[in-house]
Amino acid sequence: MTKTAYWSAGELTLINDSKNVIRVHSLIHFISGGQMLIHLALMCLLTLFAIKNLYLAFKPYIAFKPQTFFWFLVFVPSTIFWTSTILKEPLLFFGFSLLLRCLLYEEILWKKTIGLTLSMFLLIGFKPYVLVIILLSLITYSFYRYLFKTKLLFTSIFLISITFILGYMFDLPRESMVHYLSRKQFDFVNVGKGGLHAYADTCFYYFETSQLSNLQINKPDIVLLKETDAYRFQLGSMKTPVPVHLIPNGDIWKVYYFRPGCMSYIETTPINNSSIQLIKNIPEAIINSTFRPWPNDPGSNLKLIAFAESTFLFLFLAYAFWKRRILSESEKSIIFGLATFAILLFLLIGWTTPVLGAIARYRFPAQLALFIIGFILLKPFSLKLWKNLYL
Repeated sequence: MTKTAYWSAGELTLINDSKNVIRVHSLIHFISGGQMLIHLALMCLLTLFAIKNLYLAFKPYIAFKPQTFFWFLVFVPSTIFWTSTILKEPLLFFGFSLLLRCLLYEEILWKKTIGLTLSMFLLIGFKPYVLVIILLSLITYSFYRYLFKTKLLFTSIFLISITFILGYMFDLPRESMVHYLSRKQFDFVNVGKGGLHAYADTCFYYFETSQLSNLQINKPDIVLLKETDAYRFQLGSMKTPVPVHLIPNGDIWKVYYFRPGCMSYIETTPINNSSIQLIKNIPEAIINSTFRPWPNDPGSNLKLIAFAESTFLFLFLAYAFWKRRILSESEKSIIFGLATFAILLFLLIGWTTPVLGAIARYRFPAQLALFIIGFILLKPFSLKLWKNLYL
């Protein structure tokens, strides 16, 4: 654990979810003996349990054969790709699905209590922001179903208005949130562009890859050779990084973090601690996180799979809306809650993430929510192959 300083977070987060993943696999190591396939097998098994949880949670709201829904969940590309790894996603997926199962399906009190406790523990430990978005979605679900009796327009106007009013009245929490998002975006841009973080006793300096010719790098030592601009900051601090102009003085710094830029890095509009800019960035955030990567975007050919999945998702949603059935009040409320969850997650990802590979990874719970909406909307139909196959 002493060699995992790259994943230190300081004041930027209450819980270091990256190190929690390392802790989990450190425990698994006692039974795996270092065999990576055992780690992968356990994560894949956890994913299968997660798929079963989602299947049980939404089976009562699907109008056609539930087996079709189950196998669709199994073969969604994002599910196969991101949850069959030793990253956070299998643990997130299981916690997310278990929470939905307990809320929508489980009726036995002790099972519901244990399930909710475990799901909260997993979401807090591995993706706290997903839990926050789920809780906000549950609040909007309650407004939609119980206060406005599934009236979409009135609910939407109320929620948007109350958000702006509260943001205007409570300026300190608003500024703290905007500053947090701005700092997250700044850090992610630095990772996306690549560069070098140098430790200089009392602070850190960040240099872009284009500035490395001004440095003499003999790992782990760094010496500044020419005058250059940089950013000075405290690791993990919430304070805004300060632009500085550095002059060579012979001091020896240490390499803290050094990597080339990401292949799929894209330019995004800086938030710069501005609430107005955060609002202006909403269209860009939604487009980047929902639809991209485009086929001509930077990155490997894997982006074509992500593009195909996104295209299929929205074609499927359009078809489901066209062939929609009459929904109950409960089903309308669930769709509203899932849509709210997806929109909020897309927004958060789009605001802070300038790397298309990371966007494709982080958004999979939101895409899954939209796929589930399509299945709830869709009325039963039949496909004629060699014989009628009723779905």
